[in-house]
Amino acid sequence: IRTFLLLWMVSLLTGCWNKRELNEMAIVMAMGVDKVEETGEYRVTFQVVNPGTVAPGTTGGGGNGTPVTIFSGTEKTLFKAVRKTSQKVPRQLFFSHMKLLVIGETIAKEGIQDLIDFFERNPETRLTTKVLVTRDVEAESMLKILTPVEKIPANGITRQMELTEKVWAENVNIEMVDVVKGLVSEGGEPVISGVKIVGKLEEGNKKSNLEQTDTVALAEIKGVALFKEGKLRRWLDGDKVRGVLWIQNKIESSIITTDCKDQKDAISIEIVRSKTGVTAGVLARKPLIHINIRQEGYVGEVTCPIDLTKKEEITKLENEWERETKKQVMEAVKVAQSEKSDIFGFGEAVSRENPKAWEKMKKEWNKTFAEIEVDVNVDAFIRLPGKLKNPLD
Repeated sequence: IRTFLLLWMVSLLTGCWNKRELNEMAIVMAMGVDKVEETGEYRVTFQVVNPGTVAPGTTGGGGNGTPVTIFSGTEKTLFKAVRKTSQKVPRQLFFSHMKLLVIGETIAKEGIQDLIDFFERNPETRLTTKVLVTRDVEAESMLKILTPVEKIPANGITRQMELTEKVWAENVNIEMVDVVKGLVSEGGEPVISGVKIVGKLEEGNKKSNLEQTDTVALAEIKGVALFKEGKLRRWLDGDKVRGVLWIQNKIESSIITTDCKDQKDAISIEIVRSKTGVTAGVLARKPLIHINIRQEGYVGEVTCPIDLTKKEEITKLENEWERETKKQVMEAVKVAQSEKSDIFGFGEAVSRENPKAWEKMKKEWNKTFAEIEVDVNVDAFIRLPGKLKNPLD
């Protein structure tokens, strides 16, 4: 009996039947997807790490080669294109460390549902992968650009996304899970940051791009893509993007400029805290959205004669800041309403507040959203006028 039990217990132990050694894997850091217009086929592009180049402490490492290698494959379906690329790669593609998905602008205009469906089904890819849409360039070309400071381009671009949303607030730091939520939510739509190449595209994939102080080509995070029914409808830039982030309660920091007497944009205010609450009500069978924003900031720059030691001057400045905030929020709302695309999740707010009313209006929500009344209330407080109370003469 003891022998039988011992043999039975051994059979339950896990083994290494599906093991993969590190030197047998090609670690994919970023993936790009384009649509070949002539044939309608998918073109997938992989940014694969060259281990010996990015690990200078190892034997044989720290060479003069590029930190990544690009591999591409083309086929009628996305899955076949991924597998077909194995013909060109000496190791098995490994996706669990993939940080970035770059969607070509052409395929974004046709629709991203099938693309996202593929990544949801793949057990290796993570829903925390960052997502970008290219502007005026193919995803393949974007992945070939070598970035300064960060050796691996995928790491550099993802950190750009995180940093620029945090300090400038003109793009959204979106992960795969956020895109999925936007596609499946009732009445909602996703927004995804855009990325473009600044400089000479043909020189950006050469190591010489990193061997000079003034790089020839750079990847720039620029604006956000507004989607309708999973298809790219238009691009939002500047203040309109900041308005979207205010509504979505994603403002961490940014710079707002206001006029001073006869001077335009003479005073700069740094936002250091911002909190947004969105509620919904239904009046006479029509939804009403209330947006309440409370924010605090510091005076960062003054280029006009103003005495910030006077309370009335600070109050005037706070009022100007509140008006500018409301203006940017309403600009974003009007653009979304013109496209009948609820990128703010107003439909979910109505559903939470009044489920019965939502059941009656959700089938025609796109039309209702375009006509919905939005009320914006802003409270802004300047906590410090800066070390210098009055501008230098």
